[in-house]
Amino acid sequence: MTAVEYFVEGLKQRGVRWVATLCGHGLDPFYQAAQRAGLRLIDVRNEQTAGYMAGTAGRLTRRPGVVAVSSGVAHVNALSGVADAYMDGAPMLLVSGAAAVRTQGMGHFQDLDQVALAAPVTVYARAMDCADRVLEILDAAFAAALEGPGPAHITFPMDMQTAEVAPDRLLRPARRPPRRCLEGDPEAAAVALARAQQPLVVAGSGVYYADSGPALVEFCERYAVPFVIPIWDRGCAERRVESFMGVIGAATGGPRLLADADCIVMAGAAPDYRVGYLQPGAVKADATVVWLTRGWAELAPLYERAGGRAHREWLEEARRRRERFRNAVWQSGEQQSAGRTHAIHIIRALRETLSDNAILLIDGGSIGQWAHQLLCDRYPAHWLTCGRSAVVGWGIGGAMAARASRPDAPVILLSGDGAFTFAVAELECAVRQGLHFVAVVADDQGWGITRVGHLEKFGQPIASSLGPVAFDRLAEALGARGVRVEQPEGIAPAIRQALETPAVTVIHVPITGGNPVGA
Repeated sequence: MTAVEYFVEGLKQRGVRWVATLCGHGLDPFYQAAQRAGLRLIDVRNEQTAGYMAGTAGRLTRRPGVVAVSSGVAHVNALSGVADAYMDGAPMLLVSGAAAVRTQGMGHFQDLDQVALAAPVTVYARAMDCADRVLEILDAAFAAALEGPGPAHITFPMDMQTAEVAPDRLLRPARRPPRRCLEGDPEAAAVALARAQQPLVVAGSGVYYADSGPALVEFCERYAVPFVIPIWDRGCAERRVESFMGVIGAATGGPRLLADADCIVMAGAAPDYRVGYLQPGAVKADATVVWLTRGWAELAPLYERAGGRAHREWLEEARRRRERFRNAVWQSGEQQSAGRTHAIHIIRALRETLSDNAILLIDGGSIGQWAHQLLCDRYPAHWLTCGRSAVVGWGIGGAMAARASRPDAPVILLSGDGAFTFAVAELECAVRQGLHFVAVVADDQGWGITRVGHLEKFGQPIASSLGPVAFDRLAEALGARGVRVEQPEGIAPAIRQALETPAVTVIHVPITGGNPVGA
């Protein structure tokens, strides 16, 4: 067998069912091996989309999604998806082709140090420079992606792909130590929470990847501890729970909770701009900050032993603040709409039509801010955003990956017009390969957040307005189903019908502009 044949079999043994890709001769041996082995290849029109697909698969499954691209600029394009996964802590594997090792550095076709380019945004990056080690290197990349979690990269040169490897020379994966314990001390967290009067849990993506979300929610419900999720991070509120207060760190603000908490538990969350870097002003100067990602399942007895109690009064106050803020956001939308179709009408329609198992993907942009502020009764792990990178244009690839990863779940993409045009040609790829989803495009003919900011600062938008696009007709030209809805009452029926139709459907909703304004 060749090294690449072992490699493809190794992918299948590790649970990989499909690979996102854009063809190039640097991967010809890989393609042939994948086809022979029955490993599905999902092709796209831009390597950036393939990278987003692999990262999305990693977010949904907690297993590395795989993207395979050719060499040179193809590798560079795919790094957009890698960087996005790196910032979100999502496991994925980028496999990039390359010309032969023997002519590396001599100016062979697309001669580029791909490993060096990938290294800053991966948890593992190396070249496949020994065919005998093909499974050992693949195993190391998978282990690093899971351990991080985060993206890993392997550059796979052509002469390594086609090298014959005798079974007795094949090096098997090495035994590896168990995954490292994530930061945090349950006993210290229990003591700090027991002493608190107004505690707050900040539940970030690390909790999802550690599979600690259900235990965290159960603890917060049992002891009436409010918890929030930083915007763009993975959710863990699978159902509507009293203690979930929504997202924090949005550009448009949120209920005042972090600044008044006397004990903050950072649960798999980064101390970044979304929590004011945990600096005075954003948090109380004397607030206690503790870290706990794992260990939530064992926290209750430790908490009770430390004298912990239910924080009912504080939770009720937190809920009042949340509702006051949300009502103000709804009111600001009503005022902005002035009788015209607005973002809030799309959000209301989604609230009516989203089933518990539906995968909702929220691309970056103004419409995402409305969704994060108003769809905060719950925030399940199977809802996806572009991640902490806040990239725009991730959504179509994300929706394709969601359909490939969860064939039986409804998939709905919420996107703005600017973000949707980043990779709109991928609709043809989704249609051709039966990757059905519903896209709701909120069209305000602009980069909404930036344009509103320009109007406030400069009195006019600067390079932030867009021209009209008939997204319904564009979708039809690419083989998808296109629907245009201009009245608010037509949005929910259009979504319901689209969910019942086995097709890629684009629902074009022209709206008036504006960003959320809270209390």
